[in-house]
Amino acid sequence: MNEQQYLMEEFCIIILKIKFMKYKILNSMRALIILILTSVAFNLQAQNVPPRKWGAEVNLLWPIYPGNIYKGQATYETWRKNDLAGDVFVGFHIRPFEFREEEGDFANYALTFGYRQFVWKGLHLELYNAFGPGFNRNNAVDGKDYTSWDYEVGLLAGYRWEFLKKEKREKMKFSPYLSTQQGFYYVASQSNPHPIVGSTGESAIYVGTLNFGVRF
Repeated sequence: MNEQQYLMEEFCIIILKIKFMKYKILNSMRALIILILTSVAFNLQAQNVPPRKWGAEVNLLWPIYPGNIYKGQATYETWRKNDLAGDVFVGFHIRPFEFREEEGDFANYALTFGYRQFVWKGLHLELYNAFGPGFNRNNAVDGKDYTSWDYEVGLLAGYRWEFLKKEKREKMKFSPYLSTQQGFYYVASQSNPHPIVGSTGESAIYVGTLNFGVRF
């Protein structure tokens, strides 16, 4: 096989990977849109609607541990009926370049989005999605550079603590809160994965968050 044929085959493989990843993302987005529309329809029937639907929050833990990760997001409460409620969110994930012995220099950035279902007071489940580019420079295995578009999914459970009692929250324009979550993330698709020393493939990883936010 000559070099031109090899490059053509590699190009075709990359195109197929991108198409497969787009298929996964579109299916996930369709499911999320259906979930949001169902929530909005339920909201039209619900009678207990709070005065504040919008929110903004940042992850306090990850810039410190594991470090060098910055996350924030805006939230919107689509419906509520007593303790049951549903939030949608969209945000960002920023991880500047850092050196990893098993990989080389690595960075990634992503648009995050998902749905958060409250089941009792602040207790909730969260469906998490993230899509964006990942960069690997001076790979530890082969010395090459890699750029990949990655799609990550997650499932978390957590609790949100309100700083103020309900009576005070109703009188104030902003209502601060603190939340924590535990769960798992999994990189479901990569357009151009890079080799990692001692790794045989992606696996689910445990994550924990500590978020500070305000509702308004």
